[in-house]
Amino acid sequence: MSLVIMVRSRLTTGGFAEPVVADTARTLSKQGHRVILLAWDRTGKCETTTTADWGTIWRYQEECPLNNATLFARKLPGFLSWSTWQILAFQRIERDIILHYHDLDTLLGGVFTAKLADLPLVYDCHENYPGLVKGAVSNFVANCLHHLEARLLPHCDGIISAGPANYARIRDMLEKGTNAPFSATEEDAFTVMNLSQRDFLNNKLTRIGNIKRLENYPLRRIENKEKNKKFKLLYIGVLEKHPSRGILETIMTVNKMKDIEFDIGGFGTLVPTIKKLKEKTQNINYLGPIHPDNVALKTIECDAVLMALDPNNVNNKLSAPNKMFEAMAAGVPMITCKELLMGQYIEREEIGLTFEWGKWDRLKAVLMKLMFDENLKLEMGRRARKLAEKTHNWEYCEDRILSLYQFIKKSKNLVA
Repeated sequence: MSLVIMVRSRLTTGGFAEPVVADTARTLSKQGHRVILLAWDRTGKCETTTTADWGTIWRYQEECPLNNATLFARKLPGFLSWSTWQILAFQRIERDIILHYHDLDTLLGGVFTAKLADLPLVYDCHENYPGLVKGAVSNFVANCLHHLEARLLPHCDGIISAGPANYARIRDMLEKGTNAPFSATEEDAFTVMNLSQRDFLNNKLTRIGNIKRLENYPLRRIENKEKNKKFKLLYIGVLEKHPSRGILETIMTVNKMKDIEFDIGGFGTLVPTIKKLKEKTQNINYLGPIHPDNVALKTIECDAVLMALDPNNVNNKLSAPNKMFEAMAAGVPMITCKELLMGQYIEREEIGLTFEWGKWDRLKAVLMKLMFDENLKLEMGRRARKLAEKTHNWEYCEDRILSLYQFIKKSKNLVA
């Protein structure tokens, strides 16, 4: 089997790989590949090299705040150069290597390195990156990134997309190049969500997403969990101002509500503000950064997961984020915004409740509905878990990863 070298420009709490990156690496390891992750430790404080159950993490240590786009752009070439030199060094002792680059911020380096070393390249696209940064950068820069991605895609031997809208967007770029639209439509996304498993096999483009391993969310643990004394609302994730996730607004909304606790976990520039607000309220708990291995248990123990996203950001509007699949696997309802693709999906499947972005009184009403209707909360949770068992679980992803890597090997053999 091959040595798979992954390249990622960020890590999560404690310098670990993000859940979907770790799950992909774990699957590749299970299938017989050896995996090394070359990742940027933007805190500059973690160990240079550590082992995981799926392989090894090598860290590029250079401090860089997550929310400083200008500084990130200046320091990114250093990380990409470091990654290339590491890969070239591995090539001296390894004959069978596949490169696996995560997100657009690394892809230019990935194409350069793949061409230089004559190695196959997998592009793992977690999100619509131009859409994500739009707002933080000018429209001109966002459109330039879109055109850059469209030009780089033909140089990839395999492509993994996350959400359904992103899958449709990449499919359009593969067909139309730079003439493809900046983002997919909601109709496109729902069409992708209805595709069968075979549609994602034996192709250059497949879809993995943020789907969870159900063994991390044991059904017995879910069925036997104790009822909380107070209704526990949970958010674990990025704590940044842009694009907004409504965390501060939710804190103000639940501030004067009785019999509810809002547990917040994660890291980002909002943490100092959250800590100050926590001192003034009794029902806000800041849990600090949460290790990825502990997210499942925290989610199972809560009564509802919050994932409010500003729909004015196109990436937010059409995303299918971690929180949705964590809530489904844990068998708890989700609370999100009506304008989002995610909101339409959970309404259609009846696995959560929605409110209009900015109408925080409606969020309060939604919370009260779940708080005082235990049967509704439990029934939504059961439907969510059944949906995860039927469709949205990692077993499907394992088959897709295996098929993609087999497709790449066959394609390279044909070229040779």
